[in-house]
Amino acid sequence: MPSEQELKILVNNSLDEAEHIWGRVGHELIESFSAKASNREVRASELPSHIPGHPIVNTDIPVVDDFIALVLDIRDSSNHLVNAIKAGASMLERVFYETSALLPACSHIISNEDGQVTEYLGDGLLAFFHASEEKRNQACYDCHDASIACINATKNIINPILANRYQLPPLEIGIGMAFSKSIVTVSGAAPNLKPTAFGRCVFDATNFSKGRNQIVVADSLRYIWPKGEKGIVKFAKVFMKGQEGFIMYDTKD
Repeated sequence: MPSEQELKILVNNSLDEAEHIWGRVGHELIESFSAKASNREVRASELPSHIPGHPIVNTDIPVVDDFIALVLDIRDSSNHLVNAIKAGASMLERVFYETSALLPACSHIISNEDGQVTEYLGDGLLAFFHASEEKRNQACYDCHDASIACINATKNIINPILANRYQLPPLEIGIGMAFSKSIVTVSGAAPNLKPTAFGRCVFDATNFSKGRNQIVVADSLRYIWPKGEKGIVKFAKVFMKGQEGFIMYDTKD
């Protein structure tokens, strides 16, 4: 697990770079744009990948594997984008700094717990933990530890830095997690092909990422959670968008 000092340095360095970028091109930013979709072209047979357990994705050989998906989302970021506040950074600039601080720090935490971020989703991220049968228990522990660390880092490191530098109110994040089999494949069109894992776990994790400083998991993950002393966590039933999930509580709480 990265140290608090290591994360503070990372967050401040990320914000220094974000300020530099904003100062150069922020005034030129166009908030809406259109992109033309191109036809899919011939794919390369092998592509390097950040999907855990699959460093190379072969487009000619379909693969199905087990994963835990983790989706992290900033709560109310749309309001941050359109509602001005009296602070050192407001609206679009504010969201730029918030994501520049949060996403690198949480990505670093996740990678230190053997997860891999595969996509940044504007104000959040999608990560995977390889949960094949022989690795399943450890994957559960890893995703739990990463989630707890991301929430703690947001509260104890990122929020104080944002408040000190820009007088911003504290961020709240939601984390959703789910388990399922997924197809390891390639999406997009050449030359912008991207390895990805496509499965139910992604949709469920996205749906359950709407809590406030909470970890909410699908029943699929609760069902495989390890039994025994090291695997004990608390689960409390909750409904999000009409779907039953479970708030996960750290046993130390």
